[in-house]
Amino acid sequence: MKSFECKVQSFQGLHAQSAMRLTREAQKYSSVIIAVYKERRANVKNVMELMGLKAGKGAEIVFAAEGEDEEQAAEGLRELCQRFL
Repeated sequence: MKSFECKVQSFQGLHAQSAMRLTREAQKYSSVIIAVYKERRANVKNVMELMGLKAGKGAEIVFAAEGEDEEQAAEGLRELCQRFL
């Protein structure tokens, strides 16, 4: 399992557009990818679950990928987080 932490920098928090970008990226991989914020967990391949985290500015979200392409998945999502969150 590969995991990383991402701090939300956007004043809008994890909004629909950034959640959709993350979901599209996650769907490229066969690995199971989850996001955890506080006590909430979300399947990153499901945009509604991801938005359900209700992560605002300053939130620290932990992403974890597990599967055959977990390293590529984690790296792809990490790059998106740095650019869009």
